[in-house]
Amino acid sequence: MRPLAVLALLAVAAPGAETQPHPLSDGQESIVQYARRSKLEPTKNLDLGNGVKLELVLIPAGKFIMGTPEPVPVDEAGFRQKIVVGQAVLAAGGSVLLVFLAVIAIRAVRQRRRPQYSLARFVAMIVAAGVGVLGGTHWQETARSLKEARAEYQKLMARSKNAYYWEKPAHEVALTRPYYMGKFEVTQEQYQGVVGANPAYFEGRDLPVEQVSWDDAVEFCKRARDKTGQSLRLPTEAEWEYVCRAGTMTRFCSGDEDTGLDSVAWFGANSGGATHAVGRKVPNAFGLYDMHGNVWEWCADRFAYYGAEAVTDPQELTQSQCLLLRGGSWGLFPWDCRSANRNGSDPGNRSIGIGFRVVVSVPSTP
Repeated sequence: MRPLAVLALLAVAAPGAETQPHPLSDGQESIVQYARRSKLEPTKNLDLGNGVKLELVLIPAGKFIMGTPEPVPVDEAGFRQKIVVGQAVLAAGGSVLLVFLAVIAIRAVRQRRRPQYSLARFVAMIVAAGVGVLGGTHWQETARSLKEARAEYQKLMARSKNAYYWEKPAHEVALTRPYYMGKFEVTQEQYQGVVGANPAYFEGRDLPVEQVSWDDAVEFCKRARDKTGQSLRLPTEAEWEYVCRAGTMTRFCSGDEDTGLDSVAWFGANSGGATHAVGRKVPNAFGLYDMHGNVWEWCADRFAYYGAEAVTDPQELTQSQCLLLRGGSWGLFPWDCRSANRNGSDPGNRSIGIGFRVVVSVPSTP
């Protein structure tokens, strides 16, 4: 099946086709809590026949920032103003306290007796001391916050400076319908059970299938729909990045550091030059495995450059010849496995580093 022959099918199946009443996630609730609120099951297990199952996880509708943002410069003037205010309050409180102490001491000297304290003076001194302490604390906390803001800005600058231009501008995306996404990349056992063949170079029933073209992946979805009665399809690029990020804005779902990638992904430094069985690394916050590394994953969309405006349920089914790949693969550097990284390829590409995972659409009404 050629790409142009399935565009209409994808457009019908994709999530932007109808107005959706499903609630958006508040970003705090668990998948189980969201499933209960939206009257959906938290997982799906599809029977592909011969005892082979395909497990999917509910992904809440929600909003996120797609792409690599340009960092907002630190408000140096605002921080300095707060520091000056804190220093002024500290100085004022200290000055008032010193004046009270001086007055008491001078009166005691003049009257040639021990210093006399009244309740009013004592309370006033406590208040002045407290004001001074608050001012000093405000000054120190603001200075610490300024230092942290500068460090965070440098980190964001490095992230943005080295990002590919097709990851920008970052923009808000709203996904108005929840959907179910494969907990794992499609395995060779699953692909064999549906299509009746195994094209993979690295053989193993629990290994992700690879050497599959975009057309092969779409054909798998079609045949699996016929078997299960479920609306299987490839994810849109926005759906894929939303799931990969799982609420994060860092380079990886595990954070910004390359060392942290080892816990969630198979990539060039730890793969040994081959794919690995799915689900052996740590899942992300949505409970999905191998969103980074192992194999690139085909998306439904063709490659299109981002716009700066916020969008809802983007599909980007343009006439570009490149179809989107996401996630990086077993032989790549950490940089290529980032959440925001985008790759495009001819739909006929059957590489040993390319596989896919699937999505099941949720009906438009709860």
